Formats: sequence, structure tokens, C-alpha cells
Amino acid sequence: MTHTAGPWTAEIGHMGGRVVSDAAGYPNDGWMICGSMCGPDAEANARLIAAAPLMLAALREIAVIAEQNVHDLCAIVQEGGVLSAVDKMELRRWQSVGEAIAKAEGDKP
Repeated sequence: MTHTAGPWTAEIGHMGGRVVSDAAGYPNDGWMICGSMCGPDAEANARLIAAAPLMLAALREIAVIAEQNVHDLCAIVQEGGVLSAVDKMELRRWQSVGEAIAKAEGDKP
């Protein structure tokens, strides 16, 4: 799945609402998200949305590390070992990286 190339920026649109613009940087050609971006959380929402491509790229890098860690933890279980509470929490954190990527890429609702 692809998306509009970043970087994205949060801008104030020509009608005063918050918009997210692509690398071309034209606020008036940006995207209004969820209809109006004029509510009390509009600026924070626009910044969060604008950061999405960077966050997805970072998660993809983390996923490489996560894959090895998940493999190591699963090997413990396969060898008859028991995961400690800390290991279980770590496994859940690593799995959440994959879930976030899948959601961003449309593979998971």
C-alpha cells in the first residue's frame, strides 16, 4: 500500500481551518481531515496526522528489531521454557509494532 509521499506539514488553510499538506507545501491544496479541522483539537490532530509518514517509517525500522526479539521469545516457549511477566509484556510491545504497521497499511481495521 502506498500513500502520498511525505513530508507532510500541518498548516492553516485559506479558510482558517487546519489542513495537512504534502511535500509540495501548498496549504490551500492540503487535505481537510474529517470534514472541518476547526475544532478545539484541530491543530493537535493536524500535527499528528502530518507526522504519520515519519512515524510509519520509524515503526518499520523498529519492526526489524522486533522480529528478532519475538523470534527469541517464541524460541524460549518452543524449548519448553516459560516467559516471565516482563517477557510477556515485552512480547506484547513488539507485537503492537506489527499491529500498528498493519493498521496504517490497511491490513487491519
